[in-house]
Amino acid sequence: MAFEAIQSIVGRAIEHYPDRVAVEAPSSRLSYAELDEHADGVAAALHRAGAEAGSVVAVLTDDRAELAAAMVGVLRLGAVVAPLDLSAPRLRLAAVLADAGPTHALVGAGGDRRADGPLSTVPDTVRVDLGAAKSATPDSYPAHVAAPDDPSHLFHTSGSTGRPKGILGRLSSIDHYVRWQAGLLGAGPGWRVGQLVSPAFDAVLRDVLLPLSVGGTLCAPAADTRSDPSALARWLDRERISLIHCVPSVFRPLLTAAVTGGLGFESLRCVALSGERLPPADVARWFDHFCDRVTLLNLYGPSETTMTKTFHVVTRSDTDRASIPIGRPMPQTEVLLLDEAGDPVPDGHVGEINLRTPHRALGYHRQPQATSRAFVPDRLREGAGGVLYRTGDFGRLLPDGALEFLGRRDHQVKIGGVRVELEEVESALRECPGVTEAAVVLGDPEDGPPLLHAFVEPATGIDTDAVRARLTERLPAAAVPAGIVAADRIPRTISGKIDRAALRAPAPAAAPDQPTDGPRNPTEQAVADIWSSVLPAPAVDVHRTFQESGGGSLAVITVLSRIEEEFGVSLPLLTFLRNPTIEALAGVVEEALLDTTSDDLLKD
Repeated sequence: MAFEAIQSIVGRAIEHYPDRVAVEAPSSRLSYAELDEHADGVAAALHRAGAEAGSVVAVLTDDRAELAAAMVGVLRLGAVVAPLDLSAPRLRLAAVLADAGPTHALVGAGGDRRADGPLSTVPDTVRVDLGAAKSATPDSYPAHVAAPDDPSHLFHTSGSTGRPKGILGRLSSIDHYVRWQAGLLGAGPGWRVGQLVSPAFDAVLRDVLLPLSVGGTLCAPAADTRSDPSALARWLDRERISLIHCVPSVFRPLLTAAVTGGLGFESLRCVALSGERLPPADVARWFDHFCDRVTLLNLYGPSETTMTKTFHVVTRSDTDRASIPIGRPMPQTEVLLLDEAGDPVPDGHVGEINLRTPHRALGYHRQPQATSRAFVPDRLREGAGGVLYRTGDFGRLLPDGALEFLGRRDHQVKIGGVRVELEEVESALRECPGVTEAAVVLGDPEDGPPLLHAFVEPATGIDTDAVRARLTERLPAAAVPAGIVAADRIPRTISGKIDRAALRAPAPAAAPDQPTDGPRNPTEQAVADIWSSVLPAPAVDVHRTFQESGGGSLAVITVLSRIEEEFGVSLPLLTFLRNPTIEALAGVVEEALLDTTSDDLLKD
């Protein structure tokens, strides 16, 4: 498959389908012709502001139509697009911007126009008003001749030192993935692709550029809809969405909402899953409800290799496996399972997943040492000058040739598809007042999203609620531990290292001087049981808020889903946020049940 720049592919779709709807967002709508005009205006405005090929351009907007135009416009100029998530903590945004060091920033809806906002950490960055970018004549910015190895995008993951780690991508990897997936699924002009992921993750490239490359429509729900399973399920059904990409933690409550709400997702053709292990039980429930009408695609690929590098079309027979495979490599990609010496392991044996592909990232932004550790010479092809990417993940080949994912080799985990360095979280904890040592481990509930648990020393003098509040200001939501336990001493191995296996025990019970008010009626007890199943809180207090009990955004989604399963009541996210205690939420559930009963009596 010969290289063609993604901006050229999108340009061809613009020529063929000028009047089709390119983007549908809550507050805006663009035809392909309007997208073309806006993207040209972005490129021209950046050029007038001094940007050129290779310049890093941050994008700060809540409007997905503006985001799409910005991405296409930046790529047309040959610059590097660095989308940011405005819902991220302010200090996290500031840290990412400081590491990226953008020469320019496109500021749009909801963007940073304050003097003390995140852009204050990069005072030399030139701001360009995204909304005011006007249409441009063809010669208003220089035509860029694209090459496969052009730097094209910059996304940040957690770093072990507490510093965000930027991954600089190359242009060829975008068209390689987008054209592959479009061909695999047969995506075309009638396809409506849901945009669910944060713009700060490289998965946004496929959300935005796949539909725009085939004449389809990029469809973005409102922010509160994205975090409310029932509302999101209804939106997918109502808006006739053809394809979504999501993590299993979002897929699970979506499935529950569809089943309890009687939704058929008649237009849905594919759900592409990645970022976490896909439980066979969830797949079994999906096939029980939808049979095989909708394709389930299990994807795997670190951001260092751009979006995806292996795939597996899930079948009903996969539900009999211990885990769903991550499949086989996509074209122009090879998977090598290597031992500690860098030699291939025998078939069926466990080895570290190494990826050989020309479509890997260019490296870590301004971190050459980290790049050389992860992107290593391909000594198995001597003289070829090739490079392997060491994923740090372990896997093995199954008898049928499919690849099974077995976990990480280091302290890096994924929460809701977001890559989190445990050492980054530990580093942030040690900066909190009173904390001298910290350890973070991953808990994996049987039915719910994985959760981080933190243990801190010493036990006295530490306000864990204050610690959590501080972390919330500095880390992505996925990296904030659900539970923080103050301990007299964190256990260590005989060599003096933190004994993480010993920390996987349940958190200790609440101290006697911390009385709790337990459930007082059956509804409160049922809600408390749901909370306890997804939260690490050592005791349940009906007056304590969900956040105070260690709840995060993914846990909220799980709770809402289980309430719908348990009571047959669909609660909007806003209702939950306004009633964040067991007492208040149980009252809302009882009112909803009474309303339902009254409606049934009136019908009778």
